[in-house]
Amino acid sequence: MTHGKPSKPPPVYVIFGSEGFLRARAIQEVTREVLGDSPESRGSMALVEYDGETADIAAVLDECQTPSLLAPLRLVCVRNADTFVSRKPPESEGAADAVGSRGGGRKARRTPSNRELLEKYLQSPSPSGVLVLECQSWPTNTKLYKLVDQIGRNIPCEKPRYRTDLYAWVAEHARQAHGCGLEYAVAERLVDLVGDSMGLLDSELGKLATYVAPRGTITIEDVETLVGATREEKIFAITDAIAQRDAGRALALWEQVLATDRDAPYRAVGGLAYGFRRLAEGRRQLDQGIPPATAVKTVKPWARPQEVPEIKRQLERFTLSEWHDHLGQLLKIDAAGKSGLGDVPTAVEKFIVSLLTAPSVADRGRRPREVSA
Repeated sequence: MTHGKPSKPPPVYVIFGSEGFLRARAIQEVTREVLGDSPESRGSMALVEYDGETADIAAVLDECQTPSLLAPLRLVCVRNADTFVSRKPPESEGAADAVGSRGGGRKARRTPSNRELLEKYLQSPSPSGVLVLECQSWPTNTKLYKLVDQIGRNIPCEKPRYRTDLYAWVAEHARQAHGCGLEYAVAERLVDLVGDSMGLLDSELGKLATYVAPRGTITIEDVETLVGATREEKIFAITDAIAQRDAGRALALWEQVLATDRDAPYRAVGGLAYGFRRLAEGRRQLDQGIPPATAVKTVKPWARPQEVPEIKRQLERFTLSEWHDHLGQLLKIDAAGKSGLGDVPTAVEKFIVSLLTAPSVADRGRRPREVSA
């Protein structure tokens, strides 16, 4: 094992990509790598941060070349650096207009762009400063990218392209960031419940790690207990509002489910379908004479004893075959959405309204005006 002095950090890092959570983590890791963990090394004189929308290139490069009094290196971070890197000089400064009223005059000196100044700086970077650029777009075919690749580090921060890669990331992130192990199926279930937001996944993993400590292993039962209940309670609340003919609440809850992430419509339809399967199963158990308290637990495992009569009434609102018909409608909505032939949010709203206005078993034979929503 070598006990020599650790290698010096490179003079430039570029952290880029569309996944904000990964960019934030990369900045934390680079800060730790360059300045260490002690508060003294991270003093205000050692770490300087700029907003790329307003940062001045001269000030940024000057900071990179000014030695820190509190640490061996000064870390200069430009966040949201897309505009900063691409910024060009003002037209009045950059135009190569002739000086003088007639031809032959001397042309004005062109002011270099920020990109050109960065390229020049990186050809001979300061030994006392480390520059960090955080941006979303960072094309690999530019001179600047290639310069950073030669003397520093380009750190991509993109969300995994395939769902299987996301499951692998969840397992690895749980181990590295939270000190917990979990199997592939557990990662799959967590993503199914939470969505593909890596920030939300990290947050839930943090809660799960605390929940299972000191065991150190996250099981699918842990995920269902700590994470699944929240999603299932909301899905069940939609069916509960439908049973109570509360259109405003049912549609508001559907909007809340949609707000979870960009793929929520497809996941939410799956969640609704899962809920309706359980409702159908609960009705089947009631029809077979199974005690209501047992049948209700099939639908809502966390139900309290006082909730059993109301949930029983909900199950009895439709016959078993009707619950199956409702489930079939949801599956058709899901298939149409995935094939690009349907608008999932609108279709589910219409589905909810149709259930709100449909007469229950107890209402059959009454006049329509008595059962309308």
